[in-house]
Amino acid sequence: MQGGTHPNIFGILIIPSQGHLSSMYNRVLITTDGSESNRDAVDSGLELASRFGSSVTALCVFDVGSYGNIAQTYGLGDEREYMIKACEGALKYVMEKGEEMGLEVTPKIIAGHPAETIIEESKNYDLVVCGTLGKTGMKRMLLGSVAEKVVRMSQCPVLVCRNPVEE
Repeated sequence: MQGGTHPNIFGILIIPSQGHLSSMYNRVLITTDGSESNRDAVDSGLELASRFGSSVTALCVFDVGSYGNIAQTYGLGDEREYMIKACEGALKYVMEKGEEMGLEVTPKIIAGHPAETIIEESKNYDLVVCGTLGKTGMKRMLLGSVAEKVVRMSQCPVLVCRNPVEE
């Protein structure tokens, strides 16, 4: 690796076995979209919060941009009702896993554009945890990357957990 970092490495987070950095991440924001691929990020974020004794907020951002397409396709009329159901479903895994680990997780649902909303919320936290599918090339260009935008613009450190997709 000359003059750069490996493209699949988003960062290194060292967790000391002794708690001298226990106050480093007091407030952890774990983002979720409810997908199976996001579970690695959720699990990592909860483990980290457990190790640091952090408070945890699980955030699901209802993507207002994609709702119109879904609503038209499936004939959905009540945006709020659909938003709440979809986000509650997305947050369910985080809440259950947190409870298993003895963590209190505060759920939060916000309507907005995912990257912008997470970036705005980041000012209230010491660490943001999010997942990425690791898309490359044209797929990444067309779809964009919420994680990439969050890493570039977050107001606190970001832990990105990659879950590669099979092409």
